[in-house]
Amino acid sequence: MEDAHSSMKELAALKLEYDILSRKLIYGAVEKVFDDKSEPLPYLKNRNHAILILGREKEMMPSTLARFLNLKKSSVTSIIDSLEKEGLVKRTADPMDRRKIWVSLTSSGYRYIDVLEGCVEKLVDVMLEGLEEDEIDEMLQSMRSVVNLERKIADNALNT
Repeated sequence: MEDAHSSMKELAALKLEYDILSRKLIYGAVEKVFDDKSEPLPYLKNRNHAILILGREKEMMPSTLARFLNLKKSSVTSIIDSLEKEGLVKRTADPMDRRKIWVSLTSSGYRYIDVLEGCVEKLVDVMLEGLEEDEIDEMLQSMRSVVNLERKIADNALNT
């Protein structure tokens, strides 16, 4: 019992440290790569996160997007409004329940994801400067493992 508790405690500490280090690396790299602010990534925050989430999830209700972004529904409504004005997302009424609205990307929204992914690739290049090839391979394997485990955890959470 003590080992399980200490493992969970260590896992929690490592998760927190990982999240903090990831943010530190990303925003440090943003400053190096995007000094002129001509790329969309420096403004990643909630707007671009919403686009990336919708790109992965295909469509969702605004309340679900708010939970994913950890924002109030009113804040997400403003984000959706601005993205809709730019032609990046669309709202669709649920055919079974008129009270439900679904949000999804337009073809322009999917093209914007390509731009964001290009920006992320530039960031990763900067973040990995100074690492040896075997260290990059180790990081790739570790990230694959973490992502696969977190997918499993997310699937289990959604199915309970």
